[in-house]
Amino acid sequence: MAPHPIKLSSPQRTAVARMRLAAQGLLPRIPVATMAAGASSPADVVSAMGMVQAQDLPQGCWAVGVRLPGSGLGDIHAALADGSVIRCWGARGTLMLIAPALHAALLSVTGPRMDSSMAATRAAEGITEAEIARLADVARERCSGAGATRAQLLAAFEQAGSSIAGQRGYHLIVAVSLRGVIVQGPMEPGSNTRQLFMATNQWIGRSEPAPDPEEALRLLAGTYIRSHGPTTAADCAWWLGMPLVPVRGALAAQQRQLPGRSLGGEVFHFAEEHSNRWASLHGARRILALPGFDEFLLGYKDRSAALAPEHAQAVTPGKNGIFLRTLVSSGHVVGTWAVEGSGRTLRARSTVFEPAHSSRTEAAIRHALQAYLEFMAS
Repeated sequence: MAPHPIKLSSPQRTAVARMRLAAQGLLPRIPVATMAAGASSPADVVSAMGMVQAQDLPQGCWAVGVRLPGSGLGDIHAALADGSVIRCWGARGTLMLIAPALHAALLSVTGPRMDSSMAATRAAEGITEAEIARLADVARERCSGAGATRAQLLAAFEQAGSSIAGQRGYHLIVAVSLRGVIVQGPMEPGSNTRQLFMATNQWIGRSEPAPDPEEALRLLAGTYIRSHGPTTAADCAWWLGMPLVPVRGALAAQQRQLPGRSLGGEVFHFAEEHSNRWASLHGARRILALPGFDEFLLGYKDRSAALAPEHAQAVTPGKNGIFLRTLVSSGHVVGTWAVEGSGRTLRARSTVFEPAHSSRTEAAIRHALQAYLEFMAS
């Protein structure tokens, strides 16, 4: 939770939360962000969202699936296999699903910040810029063609004379990825959790010069507001892992397209196309079973619009950075859920913060959980 949650009234919290549901493509028959029509592919969803948190890949796949009714896990894996969606370290040191077209812009804005934040760790591991540059060439060659598994990539680093002991191998992979040399693509054969590393110049193809960082920041900030608004500049800065001042500048440059409304002493930006949504939104009361780390909750520095402070501990037990899967109704987190078993024995169970008051609510929860089970089975 943010140290000082913005103090919104109850009606304001509900209005903000419901508009966020709509912007994120979580309401029936409302396209993601400002798309003219509903998403028809995982690439549509990811491109409109900008970034989708995917440090836990199966949950990242469901984050796309819940925004693409009728899709299955196989559809998300197919998008990773054909390169229409990639996974990389995008911001804040977190793995994200993104559209290939956004890769260069994202790294031009967030790469230097992430490099800087990792400087002390690299120094402690004895990782130098010269070593990173040398291994970038190794990774580019090893991940060309059919790609490489994590084990194969690390073996190539070791054969090139670099130690991969402890966490050093992981930090080397991240460092090379931030140079734009490799991205994560198709699933590793036989795995639902591991991906192959692919050479960016072959998998994405990039012949154009690196984008101007200021222009790229405006693109990223605008994409964020359109897919996450109403939200604040501080939320956007947190999402990107960037300082607040340049983010405010990027939003100010687009103030006509991204207007703001003052609530609780803060300015909440939203897409101009969504201005008429403040009054009401149909379908917002339905129950959603969202993954852990979902953008609806983790896409914001201040999460109080969706998650009441008294329920924060239930969603993040132990405050160790692990976010449980959530049940959402009317834009508010009303419970958590978990899965047990695997394959054909996979099942889901829920825990609501307040006991369900009607059989209709209980049925809605079962329906939401069943949608996840069907997604995983297809």
